[in-house]
Amino acid sequence: MQVNQLTIKSYPSTGQINASIMPESLRMTVKGWLTRLIGCWHLEMSRPFSSQGQAYRVCLNCGAHRQFSLKRWEMQGDFYYNATTTRHLRAMNGLASVRRVAA
Repeated sequence: MQVNQLTIKSYPSTGQINASIMPESLRMTVKGWLTRLIGCWHLEMSRPFSSQGQAYRVCLNCGAHRQFSLKRWEMQGDFYYNATTTRHLRAMNGLASVRRVAA
């Protein structure tokens, strides 16, 4: 019995772009333009959250919110964005507990 060898030849791809040569800021700018042009499809959603009697889920890619029905266990209505306030910015920067003292 004779054993045959099988060889697989790989060819270099001509359609790929090496993203490591592109600076991070440019990559994020291009990603932002494409998201605005095409829009987010909201494929990755968070688990349901509830706050002040309202339940909602958040898109993990763009941050859009959508109401969630706890009775029917499904999302309802349109997507919406919360306006960022200085309270949110301080909490993101870890400055929520820091208070300025007047001199």
